[in-house]
Amino acid sequence: MNIKEYIESGLLEAYVLGALSPEETREVAENIARYPELAAEVAAIEMAAIQFASMDAPALPKGLEDKIWNSMSTHAANAGGDDEVVSNPKVIPFTPEYRKPVQWKLAAAVAGLVGSLALNAVLWNNKNDAGNTSVALTARMDSLSAKQQQLAALVDDYQKAKLMMSDTGMQTIVMHTMQKGHPMAATLYWSKEKAEAYVSVDGLPPPPAGMQYQLWVIQGGKPVSMGVLPNSMANTPSIQKIGMRIESGEAFAISLEKAGGSPTPTMEQIYVLGKA
Repeated sequence: MNIKEYIESGLLEAYVLGALSPEETREVAENIARYPELAAEVAAIEMAAIQFASMDAPALPKGLEDKIWNSMSTHAANAGGDDEVVSNPKVIPFTPEYRKPVQWKLAAAVAGLVGSLALNAVLWNNKNDAGNTSVALTARMDSLSAKQQQLAALVDDYQKAKLMMSDTGMQTIVMHTMQKGHPMAATLYWSKEKAEAYVSVDGLPPPPAGMQYQLWVIQGGKPVSMGVLPNSMANTPSIQKIGMRIESGEAFAISLEKAGGSPTPTMEQIYVLGKA
């Protein structure tokens, strides 16, 4: 297994958030038990979740934090001495068959109750590194937030497509490649009754630098520009509503033009075409 790719896949974050199916959860739990690097990564993610859940918690009274650390040090000394506990913390192997993903509030509550000597020793050892750890956890939370936003955008696009396909008045026009040897496609959803149109270009590659895709409708045998498309839409499932009203049209096409668009399509640069 490529540990780095597995960590970057987002599976561990989804596991901690409880977003996986039972089968996926079992598989990830087995991998965590098998690879210490994954277990360490899950611990970091859970700590980030705990920190996030307690962000709005009131500040501790003045002097209470030092009392807590002093108390932890005393307990560690009574259990066998600071040096022994810090350098040789007791490690209990844990191999779960099935692990219920941590919930936000539960994670915060469990963090407040954990009091084992092993955890105390780790906390004591890392007190001076708290600043660096906080920065790393913040970066991890930012990464997780970005992935959640991407997922939300995908779900939104899926729901839009589902609604359009269920509309009996909506035509689905598949625009096929016009470039020999280069399989490409795009889809246009058109409601002639409402004069509304939506387009998806998930079958087109990202345009080269300085270029942009432009959408056209053929009316009376002449191409009429429907506007340029954001480059970020290419090769993604994104769906965009066309700003102009489309009441008639014999066909639709997409060409590759200079950024900003062209008054007329460059014929040899027409990538896809579909008849209504």
